[in-house]
Amino acid sequence: MVKHENLETLKEMGDNSASIVMESLSEMLCMAVEMDVSAVHVEMIKGIPDILKLPIDVVVGAYVGFSGKISGTVLTVLSIESAREMADILLAGMDDDEPLEYLTEMQESAILEIGNIMTSPFIDVMADALYMELTQSPPVIACDTLGSLINLSVNGSADSDFAIVFNSALHVVEQNIKCNILMLPDPGNVETMLRELGSLKSESS
Repeated sequence: MVKHENLETLKEMGDNSASIVMESLSEMLCMAVEMDVSAVHVEMIKGIPDILKLPIDVVVGAYVGFSGKISGTVLTVLSIESAREMADILLAGMDDDEPLEYLTEMQESAILEIGNIMTSPFIDVMADALYMELTQSPPVIACDTLGSLINLSVNGSADSDFAIVFNSALHVVEQNIKCNILMLPDPGNVETMLRELGSLKSESS
């Protein structure tokens, strides 16, 4: 059972990360961007597809690995439609290719860049909150089922451990784009995170 105060701290981390995402995306797109983190959950990894209940089978995932005292991956999940909308905003009509079943090469490149901006702050804020130095790996993008994306990003360890789910939404030029940020620490690392957060909370009170 996750303590209420730990969930509050995780929500605060999510809000701080979202503020950084908003500032970075606003500078990149040259337009106002808002990002909300409506809720935070700590769930079994294998149950995440059922929890999120995405309306379609295939989704877009952009993920960044991190390593240090704790290690794992942060995965940004978008529907194909939302990913196209985000990419088209960044590309501003530069992509003349016919829409594919998934994404064009230029759309994938745009989402890879946007996904990196959306995931990296969650790692940086976590590192600052836990007073840890974490190294990030280059971002990767893939289109697949959510379960397959999770397995891919955590190297197949999705049956045994927990993830932190940040339910989020982006608001860009009258577009409301739902996204989910999944923090997927390697096995045993969620417990380490929560224990460290609990210790820091006790010291500050």
